[in-house]
Amino acid sequence: MSRPLPVPLYSLTWRIKRLLLAVLLWGVGRTLARAARVDPVVHSELRHLPDGFCLHLGTRGLRSGLTLEKQGERWRASRATPTLTLTFKHPDVALAVLGFRLGINQSFCEGRVSVEGDLTAAMHLVRALETLESLLLPAFLARPLLRHYRAPQRKLQRASSICLGLLIS
Repeated sequence: MSRPLPVPLYSLTWRIKRLLLAVLLWGVGRTLARAARVDPVVHSELRHLPDGFCLHLGTRGLRSGLTLEKQGERWRASRATPTLTLTFKHPDVALAVLGFRLGINQSFCEGRVSVEGDLTAAMHLVRALETLESLLLPAFLARPLLRHYRAPQRKLQRASSICLGLLIS
């Protein structure tokens, strides 16, 4: 006779989703911070934001999230009070966006992401995340996610610079 699971299945799937979201947010944070340093397009999108600017990317219903603060030319993990908060309205939406099944721009336009703070800064961030999607994903995956996909110049060189920097640092 098989023993019942100690935790209900719905609770187990919820825990797995929370863990996956935490890993994806950590990965997006590190990738965005690295790309803001080494990629000229991402850097140009985020350079308009002032020093001390603090961004929080999270999911409604979850306490944790990604908080990055701009310090000079670098973005670092921080516990400061966020200047801009982007919150996914449901964990499934966050998984779809961070798992590259739904574009950040589409979720933003459909109202699946709530914004607290400067809307202009949020648009800069969305464009930076779109650039990351176009750089890191193959074209056949990026085209459906991005409304206007333009093949980035020197895509392989730029993407490898970001990814290798993540592995080395």
